[in-house]
Amino acid sequence: MPLSFGAFGKAVAIFVVAAFILWLIFTYMFASEEAAVEAEQIGALPAAALT
Repeated sequence: MPLSFGAFGKAVAIFVVAAFILWLIFTYMFASEEAAVEAEQIGALPAAALT
């Protein structure tokens, strides 16, 4: 089999797939427009603190 990389290749392939899935979940949870609006509301400084 020309594309056989042994145990190390399998471990790297599984790691890459797992990292991609985690990246998709992370970007879905934290890079959505709803999350951005919520972060702006939670982290906003009161107007009185800016003066």
